[in-house]
Amino acid sequence: MSASSVLRSSRSFKPKLNFFGVLLALASSWRRPVAPASAAFAPRLGVGPLPDGMDCLPHGAAVALVARDRHSAQRWYPALLADAVSASRVFLLAPSAEWADWLLSHAVLHTAHAQGRLVIWTMAPNLPSLLRTQGLQPLCAELQSVGLRPEHAVYVMDAQPLFMGMDVQPLLRMGEQLRVWCLKRQQPVVLGFFPPTEVQVDADASGTAVAAQIDVLPMLYGLCGMTMHIATLSASADHSTLQFERWNGNSGAVFQTGFGLKIDPSTQQLRYAGSRTQGQGQVLIEAPDQRAVIATRAAVAQQHGVPPHWHIVETLEDVAVATAHSVGATVLIDAGSSNEFEACARLVHHLRLTRPLSLKIVVRESTGKLRSHSEQALLQMGANAIFYRELGFSRLLQLLQDIHTQSYKRPINPDYAQALNAFVPALARGYQQASEFSRLVRDMLARTQDIGLGHSMVRLDIAPQIAHITALRACKMTRDGDLVTASRSAVYVFLFACREPDIESALQRLFEVPVAHLFSAQSADCSNAGMISMLDGLDKAARQGLSDYSSLLAPGAPATPVVPVALAASPTSSPAAVVPVLPQATLTVDTEGLMAPAALPAKQASIYAKPIGQRPKDHATP
Repeated sequence: MSASSVLRSSRSFKPKLNFFGVLLALASSWRRPVAPASAAFAPRLGVGPLPDGMDCLPHGAAVALVARDRHSAQRWYPALLADAVSASRVFLLAPSAEWADWLLSHAVLHTAHAQGRLVIWTMAPNLPSLLRTQGLQPLCAELQSVGLRPEHAVYVMDAQPLFMGMDVQPLLRMGEQLRVWCLKRQQPVVLGFFPPTEVQVDADASGTAVAAQIDVLPMLYGLCGMTMHIATLSASADHSTLQFERWNGNSGAVFQTGFGLKIDPSTQQLRYAGSRTQGQGQVLIEAPDQRAVIATRAAVAQQHGVPPHWHIVETLEDVAVATAHSVGATVLIDAGSSNEFEACARLVHHLRLTRPLSLKIVVRESTGKLRSHSEQALLQMGANAIFYRELGFSRLLQLLQDIHTQSYKRPINPDYAQALNAFVPALARGYQQASEFSRLVRDMLARTQDIGLGHSMVRLDIAPQIAHITALRACKMTRDGDLVTASRSAVYVFLFACREPDIESALQRLFEVPVAHLFSAQSADCSNAGMISMLDGLDKAARQGLSDYSSLLAPGAPATPVVPVALAASPTSSPAAVVPVLPQATLTVDTEGLMAPAALPAKQASIYAKPIGQRPKDHATP
């Protein structure tokens, strides 16, 4: 087998070479005097010193290093190779000549390459298929033929194309070959994996291509059995987390242990920030300020027994200053009033993007109650927990104690306005003409569909003796996003961020008289598909013509008073109780079958309920 079938020279300053030229050039480079590596250096992970020598690269078994994002790859791999060339000669298999050129733009690596301590080759396009059919032996043989020795380290970047898409049996065979080969080596064998790439998978129901990310960890778990060392690096703002999925350190084997890293301003390299997590849930087990609490004064106002070691600050702006160097502390912020929500949300979002994930952020209700969507927005923007106003202070202290080991795990949208927009209701409330009602509701459903924010739509069939305007005037909505409209025979109510168990209490709050006194039947739907179907029926009725009550419901609109109306007893029942009727409207039937307001005589009237079947129905209702 020829060397050119597996490896290709990757020296950007050299012209294209034939087969023999590649071999000769490589041989001459290895014959040049090489500056000896200092015995003080050992192959390391390209990050600052970690506890228990966890930053030392093991040998005798394959090491898989996975960069979870592009930022991590660009910062990690050059530093990793800089540590490698300080400890030994390095054989690097690069994914492309362009990537090798970018790597050599770093002064340390360029010098090592010129001195022969770093030899770079690119992998030929046919190498993955060759490995699938013949295993690892052809690559190992060719590396040896071009100068690789047991005392040389081997780094493969990017190793993902060599293994992905391989069937189980060839993968197991390659894993065993890799394990045996690593046992014979005196320096590390490192497989670097670039950020997961998006690949096109099956189209969705609409025919649109769906992209999915490839996760290499399941493949790595089975590649060399339990002998492979696996670590991942992920970045968040100027903080990173180095996660050891399985590793052998000086203190023995560790599994799913994470170390918080931050950028050293003097060297621009990643170094240990002092925090350590354990397990898939990233439980915080070590941080220099793990027990510290920074709280706003409003969050602990009029509370007795505030621990003396707590750091109390006056404003939200002071919180940002006090947490500038925090790693694992807990921040307790007051939610404030509804007008102060945005300032609170902005601070939570800022802290989560600029502080380590081990920082705990807790928001406590102080002067008012948070709406459901506001609570969910804070959690999605970075808050670990929301404490309700009814929670006693002693219980609050216990809950803070319970969460001091937490580490935030949700993904954060870096665009604050975009992140908040998904949770903000329409800037409208109360009655809307039918077509406008439909437009506003559809917009809110579309914006919140992907964040799991639940809403409710209620159809209330108007009782025969009740006028539309009476039912609408009885509905008093004070929160943005809560909307109401009317069709020919029903009132539609949309409740933003209101789930099914809360519908009844919400209706009781919104209507000034019992709902049963105004409506004959009720139906609700909390699914997006069901609400869209109800809107479709309403839109169809609107196209055929529906009354607009905007002028009658506008502030300052004239209205006539009414008196309570008593329901007369039917021949077969006992006398009914007096039903309170809202003022300012009475009942007449217009020529289109719609209930309309009219003047009421000074004396009390008696109304007999008509069968529901005699009322006019919408042409299209869900």
